[in-house]
Amino acid sequence: MLIDAIIVLVGEQDAGHVRGGWSGHVYLRIGPSTQLHRLALACMDAICPRLDSSSSSAKPADTLDLERVRRIEEPHISLTRPFYLPEHQIAGFVRELESCLRGLAPLVVGFERISTYENEKQDRGFVAVDVGYGEESVQRVLDRVDRLMAKFGQRKFFRAPRFHVSLLSVDLALADGAMGKIGAALGAAIDEEIAHLAAMRIDEVECVFGNKKFGISLGAE
Repeated sequence: MLIDAIIVLVGEQDAGHVRGGWSGHVYLRIGPSTQLHRLALACMDAICPRLDSSSSSAKPADTLDLERVRRIEEPHISLTRPFYLPEHQIAGFVRELESCLRGLAPLVVGFERISTYENEKQDRGFVAVDVGYGEESVQRVLDRVDRLMAKFGQRKFFRAPRFHVSLLSVDLALADGAMGKIGAALGAAIDEEIAHLAAMRIDEVECVFGNKKFGISLGAE
């Protein structure tokens, strides 16, 4: 089975204003994808089974309420943890990000397994599909972003990252052990979906500060 139901700590975007600055997040943008949308729905069906309204069966005790789970509307591959910059530094950061990515070609990535993750606060979990093919190309982009983060006095990304695209977000409040249950619920049907995922081309790095997005095309001179 291709499922890898481990719990690791991952960054989570926390968009907001903080005393003269804004929260930031840098990531590889995944364009609209029917296959990832289908996979996300299959995962949601597995962990939040919908009972037939005509059935008198009780909801299984180990399933989650649907309102605790939401689909990630804009899938991406994170390249930074959440970070904050003073407002006057944001324009310079975006310019230098564009400069440091110059010359990098668009990427092609493939996927190999489903994993579960938790954010650093451990109040939100994620169901994600891990990058397999193309991982080295993502690492090359990350190396440049890490150097820029250090230049601005920010934390680098995780030392041994597992690049992934989050599909579902899970509210872990009052849901002890939820991610373990989710990992157990994802089975053969999800394996079948992953086996048919085509490789995807990634053309853009996106940088978000608050509600402002800055797109940087890979391959641009």
